[in-house]
Amino acid sequence: KEYWGRSELYLEHQAYYMLNLADQSLNQNLPSQKINLQREMALLMVDAVTHEPKPIENPAVLDFIARRMNHAIEDLNKPFTSKKGVRIYKLYNCSMLFRTRDLTIAVDLNGRDGKLIPDEIMERIVDKVDILFYTHNHYDHIDRHVRDICHKKGVPIYATDEIFKDDPEVHHVRFDDLHTFDIDHPKGKLTVNVLPGHQDALHNNIWIVTMPNGKVVGATGDQWQDEGEDLKWLKDIHLRLPKIDVLAMDCWIHDYDEHVADFSPRLLISQHENEIGAHGIDHREAYWMTIYKNAHFHQNPTPYVLMTWGEWYDYK
Repeated sequence: KEYWGRSELYLEHQAYYMLNLADQSLNQNLPSQKINLQREMALLMVDAVTHEPKPIENPAVLDFIARRMNHAIEDLNKPFTSKKGVRIYKLYNCSMLFRTRDLTIAVDLNGRDGKLIPDEIMERIVDKVDILFYTHNHYDHIDRHVRDICHKKGVPIYATDEIFKDDPEVHHVRFDDLHTFDIDHPKGKLTVNVLPGHQDALHNNIWIVTMPNGKVVGATGDQWQDEGEDLKWLKDIHLRLPKIDVLAMDCWIHDYDEHVADFSPRLLISQHENEIGAHGIDHREAYWMTIYKNAHFHQNPTPYVLMTWGEWYDYK
């Protein structure tokens, strides 16, 4: 009877139970190119909770995100010794870390200005980041708190000219065509290819980065144009780029198969599922949708790995 007339408390307690089970199952069934039944069910449990009307106000959800971030931090604190490999971490939404033995870069590191990922947790993440790239000026991708933490810790930020445009400490990068430049970091040299994409009219830089060990990683941000204008010059863009090993790409990207063929990566990491800070239920792409579309809808055979928050995958 304690729940009669108290539906929000009921959903909160149910979420604690479901997310605790999901957390246990995810830790026992790690990311891979094949999803077993236990892992798929755990992801769908996360879908169910994050598709309630106000998950951002549910303490169980915030507790789950904190637990998952601490899970990733625990691994980031351990040495990574692979000479040729890259470890890919998926944090919240499109926040990705690409880690080699020498250096770690982040893309779209975001905690909703401390609302979803507390600043004390984000500081521990930024401690492990050497360079941060932002793709576009939407608040489910950029984060003022993260920017301030990076400035405090001396982590350089590269972003479009629309992001923190009055901040002289941010390296603003935007060109009309593919542009290549080097970053000489004390831990190693990066070669950066930046593509001038869009989300509708908004500038959306697509970052393709060659890491110090030669592995090539990238992220498309929220590349999206209904008329497909960018697809004209993105056509077979892989012929102008180094071979991409790992590409992080939105699960709902416009003309998915064309984009995969144009970039021609060896491995895809999907992102943007269950963004609960800004989007309503109809725009919180679920893990089950990504699984279904890759199994039954998309035609491109490129292998992909589906991760939830606070997970990682080793690409060798």
